[in-house]
Amino acid sequence: MATYTHTTTRVCRVLVGLAVLWGSIGLAGIGCWAGDSETARATLRGVEGVQVVIEDLGPEVERAGLTKQQFQTDVELRLRKAGIRVLTKEERLRTPGYPYLYINVNTMLHSDRPAVFSIEVELRQVASLETDSSLATVSTWGNGSIGNVGRLQLVDFIRSSVRDRVDDFINAYLSVHPRPAGITAPSSASPRRDLIRQVQERLQTVGYNPGTIDGAMGPQTQQALRWFQNAQGIRSTGDLDEPTLNALGIR
Repeated sequence: MATYTHTTTRVCRVLVGLAVLWGSIGLAGIGCWAGDSETARATLRGVEGVQVVIEDLGPEVERAGLTKQQFQTDVELRLRKAGIRVLTKEERLRTPGYPYLYINVNTMLHSDRPAVFSIEVELRQVASLETDSSLATVSTWGNGSIGNVGRLQLVDFIRSSVRDRVDDFINAYLSVHPRPAGITAPSSASPRRDLIRQVQERLQTVGYNPGTIDGAMGPQTQQALRWFQNAQGIRSTGDLDEPTLNALGIR
């Protein structure tokens, strides 16, 4: 008889460790990782829906104004709008593979430095191990990001980043499932990515090289922002704050 064992990944621990290191040595910007290959997408085929499981947020996250219920509502609404069935726990336990979308957000706040964050989004389901035919809960698709952001922008930035990661899952899921009639696939570019792309284009126009115009806030884009902010007499944070957007003529 096959046995069932629950296994947990160490990705979160790695992300948090990297994020802490990132902040402690003063690196700026955002780094992303993804397990979104054709092989990973193939594991989504046949998944009938997902339960959304949000890891408990730490007190620092909640003090910053982010709540578990906000994330739960945001993510479930996004999935439903895309035509992906959101399961209750009871429904998941009656669904082949027991699939759930696991979301984990961690932050570390500093008094004198930007807040460090890590975000992890994974599709987890039960799989049969080839070695002994036992069953284990494994991550078959996932993505995430680490980096830092100004404390004042933390709440909006984290919520936007989680939405971006969930949109990546939605696009991956819909790529291997027939789309229900009347449902439009989410745009590959979220509002934040559209904004970053506008900023990149504007920076390039005024003589600051942001790197690839891709809607991603990478280190080169953030460094270009700092140079622009210095030249404009704006506090050099590398963040998309109101004074910077006004100076760029965006808004």
